[in-house]
Amino acid sequence: MPDELSAKCERLLKEPEIRFAGFLDMMGNLVVGSFRDNVKPLKNEDERKKMFIEAVLRIRTRQDFNDNLGPVSYAAARRKNVVTFTFPLKDNVLFVSAEPIVDIDKTAHKIMNICSIENN
Repeated sequence: MPDELSAKCERLLKEPEIRFAGFLDMMGNLVVGSFRDNVKPLKNEDERKKMFIEAVLRIRTRQDFNDNLGPVSYAAARRKNVVTFTFPLKDNVLFVSAEPIVDIDKTAHKIMNICSIENN
């Protein structure tokens, strides 16, 4: 399974707007993933770990509302320097960061197509 996830990350990182792609376990640990070549991380490793844990907690909290509102396809946050996306999957969370100028919905659907994620 990590090889399959790794291949998906590699495909995502070929897209010029994608800065980082990684799969997190349900504890917020990075299973596989990396930055695109020549991308300077905006956070150090400890800060990224904290961000990953927070992303998984948000996904898990949102799942409490699935019965009423339906499942989350993805969540995105536009910040000054980056746009982050989280995609809840069965056993993992896909975490992607992109350049701040992206069209969020278009980019999310592009990511879902590349990774064969069904729109819930």
